[in-house]
Parts: sequence; structure tokens; C-alpha cells
Amino acid sequence: MFDSIATLSRRAMSAAGLCYLAITLLICFDIVARRLLGFSSGATTEMSGYLMAVGMSWGMAGALYERAHVRIDVLIQQFPLRWRLWLHLLSLGCLLVSVAFFVWGSFSIALDSWTFGSTDLSSMRIPLIVPQGLWALGFALFLMAGVAMLCRCLALWWGEHPEQMDHMLNARNYEEEAAETLRAVGESTPHSVPQGRP
Repeated sequence: MFDSIATLSRRAMSAAGLCYLAITLLICFDIVARRLLGFSSGATTEMSGYLMAVGMSWGMAGALYERAHVRIDVLIQQFPLRWRLWLHLLSLGCLLVSVAFFVWGSFSIALDSWTFGSTDLSSMRIPLIVPQGLWALGFALFLMAGVAMLCRCLALWWGEHPEQMDHMLNARNYEEEAAETLRAVGESTPHSVPQGRP
């Protein structure tokens, strides 16, 4: 289950990136259309807001697996491993409670829009259930990812692998960030082709 949700979360994070790319393309199209063609889509602001909200919620689960959420870990690093594990679990538990409220609230909003047939105020009259439903699904995936991570961490703790659990829940340090950057630069740099002898 953990690996399946992790794969789904990373694909959702890729879709979130496409949402932000779509925002850029939509704004550029609207600027060009207004300047050169004399018309506007009439829904750029609304569509950009929807894409930003969906991209935000769909990227949260993948960011959890990538340990990319911002954490203030100045104090926790000073504690011994045993106490760090308890604090990690407390942090993850608080996160799950918060996300559960987000899931409940977002699905309630989407259900109200479905019940009343609500649409936005733009010229396109987009049914609000579409962006709100996608937004809520992102939070639901985030909650599933958090529960799966909690189960994996408890299994590691029970199996006496506390270092792996600490690594999974700890914030990324500067060495990991630097290594990832160097790896990305190395992959993007074309390898030199050895020249043959004359």
C-alpha cells in the first residue's frame, strides 16, 4: 500500500506542476489575445485560481514523501534518537488531524456546490463542483499518504529500525539538498564524447 500511494502521490505532484504551467500559458494567451486580437477569455482570473488551488492540494502528498514540507528542526536535532522518534510521531499525528479537517471542509464545500448547482461568475459559468472536487481529492490523497507513512513508520519502529524511521520523518538537511542539486546538474550536463585518434 505504501509504495502504491507513493507512486500515485508522485504522479499527482507531476500533475500539480502541469497546473502551474497551464496558468502561465493561460495568462500569456490572454495577454496576447487582448493586445493583438482584441478579445479576452473572460475567465483568466478564475481559471488561474482554480489551477493554483488544485496544484497546491495535488502536490502536498508528493511533497510529504519527498520530505519537502518546511519544518523547523533546530531543537529536535538536539534530542537523542529515542525522543526524536516520539516527536516525529507527534508531528505526523498533528499533521493528520489538520489534514482530516481540510478533507472534511473541502468535501463539504464541493458537496454544497453540487447540491445547489453553483457556477462561478465568469463568462464561462464553470460548475464549481469541478475545481472544488479536484481540490478536495488532493487533500484526500494527502491524508491517505500521511496514514500510509504513519503505518510504515510504526512498522519500522516495531521491527527495530529506528534510524530508518528517523530518516523518513526528519527534514532534509543541507547535504541531501546539495547532493540532489549536483545530481540534477550532472544529469542535465551533456557528457563529453571522447575524440578518436588522428
